[in-house]
Amino acid sequence: MKIIKKILKWLGILILSILIIANLVILFSGRLYIYKAISATYLRGNMGPHIYDLEVFENREVPAGVAQPWQEDLNAKFDLSKEERERFEKMDPASFLVVWGDTLIYEEYWGEHNIQKIGNSFSMAKTVVSLLIGVAMDEGYIKSLDEPVANYLPEYKGDKENITIRQTLTMSTGLSWDESYKSPFSDVAELYYDTDARDLSLNRREIEGEPGVTWIYKSGDTQVLVYILEAATGKTVSEYASEKLWKPMGAESDAWWSLVDGPDSEEKGYCCMYATTRDFARLGKLVSHRGNWNGNQLVDSSYVSEMCSLAPLKKENGHENNCYGLQYWIYTGLPYEVTYFRGMRGQYIISIPSKDLVIVRTGDGTEENGGPEDGALENHRKEVPFYIEIGERFLKEYQSLSH
Repeated sequence: MKIIKKILKWLGILILSILIIANLVILFSGRLYIYKAISATYLRGNMGPHIYDLEVFENREVPAGVAQPWQEDLNAKFDLSKEERERFEKMDPASFLVVWGDTLIYEEYWGEHNIQKIGNSFSMAKTVVSLLIGVAMDEGYIKSLDEPVANYLPEYKGDKENITIRQTLTMSTGLSWDESYKSPFSDVAELYYDTDARDLSLNRREIEGEPGVTWIYKSGDTQVLVYILEAATGKTVSEYASEKLWKPMGAESDAWWSLVDGPDSEEKGYCCMYATTRDFARLGKLVSHRGNWNGNQLVDSSYVSEMCSLAPLKKENGHENNCYGLQYWIYTGLPYEVTYFRGMRGQYIISIPSKDLVIVRTGDGTEENGGPEDGALENHRKEVPFYIEIGERFLKEYQSLSH
């Protein structure tokens, strides 16, 4: 018994010492946002950011207008096979939805998720910001994608004054940035949990490479686009998104966008737009139709076409870019166009224009990224073709049942 008491005593001292050292490291590093990160993750039973992080931050409403509900035909006798379901459910899904044209042909939810439940887009929000840049350019707020960012943001005067909006959209700014999702000291962790995103994304980044040459995924570049939109339009991103996208698309529910610091601050444009799965699908249809929504051109078609085209850049490994456009993912593994919105932990809105098909998957898990040995899968998660295959099979079976 005495031995056990001694062990517990020394274990308690060890734990206390670790806590003291950890606090000192946080305090002396000045990274006080880590306390926010701990309270928002581990103390809520999560290992990292979650699709239900809405209450962790202040948020701004993206109001919907007059709803345009999807047509529904969900009585078809097709489903995931046993093998598909096993693979699917290993990735902790929340929802899976397939839309053909204006008709919802498959819909399934897991856990607490349902038709009304909103979830975090994570980086799918990047593409929404890109679409809004296209709208702002069409409306004359932005003159050209090849304008210097410095025309809108004084922080880019000086050594960054030649960086363009196009280079920011294609994440080829050459600016320093640490996108590690494992380190609490990375730039992207600070961007997510700290309260001074403007300073981090505009002032504290340094030129590391030649702009317009190399694609390197950087959430900091997207946050710069938020400040460009605010400066150019005089509106918040949420206001502009509601007016130009959410209401015209007939979203059935209000969306919400997490803010950096308090009700008067800017949106976390690189992530954190919350919406229902059915409303996320509208974004996929909009892209499939090159910015046109039921005859109403919401985003200039030429802009959307460029957004869906591979940016002429190199990757860090020297390979040609085969996966990214203007804040948008492009899958080149099929002989026809497949593009998609993508967010961490497995958020997807996949568009296949030639088949008028949209596939949405949300949840809390993914498979690993493909590497150079995987060819077309390089930089894509390995589940991407899996979701495409399921959606296309459902469409084929639906069409055969309909005739």
